Amino acid sequence: MVALGEITPDDPAVELLRDSAPLEDADGNPIWPEPAPEEPRKRGRKRSPASDGVGVRFPAQASSKRPTRAEVEQRIAQLQVWLAQRLPTTHIRDQAVLLWGMTSYCTLKKYLRVARSRMVEELVEDRLVHQAEAIFALQDVARRAAEAEQFSAAVGAHRVLAEITGMLRAPIKPPSAA
Repeated sequence: MVALGEITPDDPAVELLRDSAPLEDADGNPIWPEPAPEEPRKRGRKRSPASDGVGVRFPAQASSKRPTRAEVEQRIAQLQVWLAQRLPTTHIRDQAVLLWGMTSYCTLKKYLRVARSRMVEELVEDRLVHQAEAIFALQDVARRAAEAEQFSAAVGAHRVLAEITGMLRAPIKPPSAA
């Protein structure tokens, strides 16, 4: 099992974010920074595959540096903080431009989507851990009550356990008519 927040090499979301365009034009189309102008080739020299764009992952992005995995993870973590603070999207967008030079709203939406989905995963994991801790504590209460011959307390703890685990769907007592 992967620990929460751990950087994994197989995470497709990180690779997708690393490959996203950092800038966009006025119409919202993605753009990459222009590559540096090439020096004129001397006559008689062979062209290398790299100069032809072969082997370069994104020829339009050749001169700009792709963010590393650690940078992408740091950006996602920062976005999670901003989302937890419930900052407006305009403020988040302004901060993305200032801190990361990211003007592409499409790329920012991708980052936000990953940040939100990871927050949900963490909440579900925390809820399951909390539920497991409550079940363990109630089992301990029921065991101690049975050892002390307090059987009504033991039965009550077992009923609460049954409700938590989903084995008991109906309420223990019917609601009183008020």
